[in-house]
Amino acid sequence: MALAITLSATVPNQREAFFRPGSSTSRFLASQSSPGRGGCDQNPLACRATEGNAGPDCCSKKCVDLRTDISNCGSCGKRCISSEICCNAYCVNPMSHNQNCGKCSNHCKEGTSCDNGLCDYA
Repeated sequence: MALAITLSATVPNQREAFFRPGSSTSRFLASQSSPGRGGCDQNPLACRATEGNAGPDCCSKKCVDLRTDISNCGSCGKRCISSEICCNAYCVNPMSHNQNCGKCSNHCKEGTSCDNGLCDYA
């Protein structure tokens, strides 16, 4: 019985330490922005410091990658249209873009073009 009392007395202290600002937190908790704890909008380096984030940049209190995020392509709030993808911070159409044919950084050979996401290898 004394053991149960001792263990239950230590749990609140561990819980308090876990949720204390500046303590080590999990990736999930670090990515959440709740009032009083701050988010990446208050500490922009938080996205770069925590492994597993969506990216190193902060937009609307969320960690994103401005190089690949279609809702924040190149800058916060810049959305690519439905037929485009975000490659190296530029909205491009992968069905016809010679430098990003079918996917980012898929370059068509000189003298060929991108058609329906495939390089013409004629």
